[in-house]
Amino acid sequence: MSTLRLKIAAVVAGGLVLAAILGASAGVVTAGPRSTLYPGWNLVGGPLNGNVAPADYLACLPPDSWRAVYLFDNRTKTWTHYVNTNLGYPAYINRSELGGITIIPQVEAGLWILMEQQVDSPRVKDSPSDTCS
Repeated sequence: MSTLRLKIAAVVAGGLVLAAILGASAGVVTAGPRSTLYPGWNLVGGPLNGNVAPADYLACLPPDSWRAVYLFDNRTKTWTHYVNTNLGYPAYINRSELGGITIIPQVEAGLWILMEQQVDSPRVKDSPSDTCS
């Protein structure tokens, strides 16, 4: 029975590795247009060319199109968030001591973005120096 468990664990681990690789390379990962983001939850890849502040990472999306972004911090085993204050949320909600994201690390496996509206050909920043144009 333990051999079967090892095989199942290997298949699950392989699937997770594949999902991490695809999430980091096939999602909305590099600057420039990508596939559509839909209302609700969207899994996207993080920046590849440097750590990016969450406000910068999302700066190219229409201001009211997204509600929040969530990132799992593997070091502390906790979820962190960054909430769109343009939608009426107070700015203090994004403070790091309240679980706010201060920086989106380079090559993070993935982020969950809660979208309010559909955005065709969305653009996120792949590095701090990227522009929205």
